Amino acid sequence: MERAQAGFAHIYNLDYEEARQAFTALEKEYPQHPAPPLYLACIVWLEEMLRRQDLSLNRFLYPSYFSGKTDQVMPPRERDAFFTNLRRCEALANTILQKNRRDKDGRYFLGTAYGLRSSFAITIDHSLPTAFSNGTKAYSAMRQLTEEDPNYYDAYLTVGIYEYIVGSIPWYLKWMAFMVGARGNKQDGMRHLSLASEKGQYVRVEAQVVQMVLDVREHRYSEALEIARDLDRRFPRSFLFPLNVAQILKLAGQKDQAVTAFLQAEKRVEAREPNFDKVPLQTFRYSLGSELMDMGKHDLAQERFQRSIEDPLTPEREKALSHLRLGRILEWKGKRSQAIAEYQAVLSLRNVENSHSQAEQLLRNLAGK
Repeated sequence: MERAQAGFAHIYNLDYEEARQAFTALEKEYPQHPAPPLYLACIVWLEEMLRRQDLSLNRFLYPSYFSGKTDQVMPPRERDAFFTNLRRCEALANTILQKNRRDKDGRYFLGTAYGLRSSFAITIDHSLPTAFSNGTKAYSAMRQLTEEDPNYYDAYLTVGIYEYIVGSIPWYLKWMAFMVGARGNKQDGMRHLSLASEKGQYVRVEAQVVQMVLDVREHRYSEALEIARDLDRRFPRSFLFPLNVAQILKLAGQKDQAVTAFLQAEKRVEAREPNFDKVPLQTFRYSLGSELMDMGKHDLAQERFQRSIEDPLTPEREKALSHLRLGRILEWKGKRSQAIAEYQAVLSLRNVENSHSQAEQLLRNLAGK
């Protein structure tokens, strides 16, 4: 467990190669244990999430993003590595269970493998049926564990998540949950997540991250902010937790503090600090401009959009949307001719996210004034 905890620290610091080395070494030392290949699979999954820029708070606050179609394709080599490691974990867990079908650790790791399959299905393949099927197996396995041994705290993570989900769905869909044996409510879910975050061996940090997301969904911003700041302190090499702090401050209405936090993160991204250099600078600059614009900080937002437009490395999507948003700011400032120029620039670029029709409508609005 001591060695595994070091690997987890690497994962949450986004030091994925160091984490891979830690769990590869652990696998050589404990070749019959299902944990190392499970976490090697997890690393591959998280790397793909990072590549897609899906490791963001907003993605998990509005998870309908993962239920939509995606044209992103995971590289075949990495996809094969994920499932190879996962199958190895499952085979080792089943070997344990063949000797003793009541073995708690064997059941836990097999259930966790189902859970990882479910997470992969919804976040990478955007496949609800596959996610539902594997998620149901994970929940069933973990619920049985907690019923038999209330002190098997790691199992409460999956149980808590599913209880929260069941408590969140509309009443007219709850029969579907009860058909597969899922039960619970939001309060039970949060209580069980707290048990996992306070007493779990393997899932303590993961449970805290889930708690943070759910606290934000429930508008418990002070609780979410406390967790985010604690994670930022404990894992200083991750760029995710400083951005979580800034995003939560924004949602809580603490705009000045949010701006300060966003700008501090920007300095670290521009300085290309270790792991902050994993953030695509040009995409980040546009996203930051959007955050500042949403908070009414138009001068700061204008500066980011202009830099985004002027940077030859800015992707076409971000460039087009920067022109569009910069035009809106200039229009609000009464600079009509400059706003028109920005909207016309949008039309000279590829149509992204309905940018052409938006620019044309804004141009018509200005012409009618």
